[in-house]
Amino acid sequence: MAKAIPQSFPNTVHKLCRWHIMKKYREYLALLYKKYKTFKEEFTAILNWPLMPMEFEDARAELVHKYNLENDQMMMQLWSDRKMWISAYYKNSFCARMTSTQRSESMNHVLKKGFVKGTQNLHKFAMRTNPVTKTTYGYEEDMSIKYTRAVYTGMRTRMRKAMLFRAKRTTEPTKYLVYYHNKPGHDDEERFSWSKHEFQVVADPENEIYECLFCLHIMNILDYLKPEKFPNKYILKRYTKTAKSQPTFDTRDYNTTASDGRSRLSKQDILL
Repeated sequence: MAKAIPQSFPNTVHKLCRWHIMKKYREYLALLYKKYKTFKEEFTAILNWPLMPMEFEDARAELVHKYNLENDQMMMQLWSDRKMWISAYYKNSFCARMTSTQRSESMNHVLKKGFVKGTQNLHKFAMRTNPVTKTTYGYEEDMSIKYTRAVYTGMRTRMRKAMLFRAKRTTEPTKYLVYYHNKPGHDDEERFSWSKHEFQVVADPENEIYECLFCLHIMNILDYLKPEKFPNKYILKRYTKTAKSQPTFDTRDYNTTASDGRSRLSKQDILL
């Protein structure tokens, strides 16, 4: 890599990843941290704060002398490539304070540890990571899987507001009355007029039918009945994770015809 980078990318600065360097000597440094209480703080400060190479070299010499590490083989190896990874040697190059490849290493760590298969597509992995639900009810877990993260967050906010209401059964098995539940100690006269009404909600979990003029009331009924799934017919596809699973036009860049007879180039259309 050291030979190939100057040839393929002549204007690129080649640095070593600080995270990999520190990982290589992690066990050795842990022994020093345990043996000398102040070593870790001073060692980290030397890596982060010197502004120029000369300042770094002086601080490094002072550190190894203080802890009698001048002839320590591991410490000598650690510093052997210092000009390739110590920030003080790169002050003339803008690196946006990046010292390692940590952005990609975090994902590599997940893959290497066997949390997912090495052949697993990342977009499929991301689609399977669902938000943490507030409850363990089946209908909420179902929503968290089907809805996008943003839409589900909005639905969860509505669920919280729905807790302001209570539900009670009527003589008809699929009809319920939902009413505002005022806080203890509040005078009924102080309540808003709308909060004094009872709203009829039709709820038939077996046939997946829910009808009301005010969706918070339906959310309250869902909390009351706790069905296993959220009815698919009430979920608009544009709010789901599979909204683009069946695009109108083919993703390959050639003329395609939509259901309405129009023809265009897919990629060209996206760019325009």
